[in-house]
Order: sequence, then C-alpha cells, then structure tokens
Amino acid sequence: MSPDERHTHGRLEALATGVLAYPDGERFACEVELRYSADDPLVVRVVVPGSVARGGNWTLSRDLLSAGLSGAAGVGDVTVRPVVQEGEPLGVEIEIRGTRVGGPVRFVMGHRALLTYLERSHALVPFGAEADQGAMDRELEQFLDERDRPGETGNA
Repeated sequence: MSPDERHTHGRLEALATGVLAYPDGERFACEVELRYSADDPLVVRVVVPGSVARGGNWTLSRDLLSAGLSGAAGVGDVTVRPVVQEGEPLGVEIEIRGTRVGGPVRFVMGHRALLTYLERSHALVPFGAEADQGAMDRELEQFLDERDRPGETGNA
C-alpha cells in the first residue's frame, strides 16, 4: 500500500498501484483508491481517478476480494484471481464485466498490497462480524416499525 494510507473513524483508504486494461487494448499504469468503511462493512470501493483514461468507480465484495487472493473467485460480472507474471511479484487481477466501455475492465495490482489492505479492513470489522455492525438490524427495525404502524389518517 502507499504511504498515503489513511485510517480514521472506521474508514480505511489507501492507494494501490497497478495496471488498468480496457477491452480495446488500452493499458494504463495507475493508482486506484481503495475505500473501506465500517458503516458498510461488506464492500470495498475501488475508485479509478477520472484523469486515468475513462475513470471508474466499482463496489466489490470484501469477501470476494479475500477469496481471490488464494484462487479464482467470483461468477458473473466480477472475478478475482491471483496472477503470476514473469519477472513480477505475485499479483491479483480484478476483472469487471458488464461495464459501460463495451467489455471487461481488468485491474492487476500487487498481491501483498491487497492482502495488507484486507487485513487492515478486518482489524476494523473482523470477518464474520459484519452483521454485528447493526446497519441491517436498524433497517429491519425501521421496516417493521413502519409496517406495523397504521397510516396517519386521524382515526385512532
């Protein structure tokens, strides 16, 4: 991770260096920002600055990113897998299909960098404790409260 890593008030942000590849063959060495919040503990947001070609902003499952460290993970629009490139340290490829650019977008970053970032996110909200954060409970409570409360018609 970059020295620009920030950890404040249940949030973890860091820059990850890697290569972004678009379906038309364009490739860019760039930094993407990884954002994690204890308020939304199931996901990591990956933000590619708009100054890097077409930019991008994706919300990815933290569990999927973790699973992709040790083997191919994911079905559908997002897959994550370790990759070995000759002469390079172990990397992780995140492939996102169904994008507005007409094909899959791939980002390859350092395996160690992603592992370190995810370990730090698990220090904020441990694996398996995401539901304990209360957001889902509060939403369910609000839904049930609204459902059980009669409409305000003035008739009691």
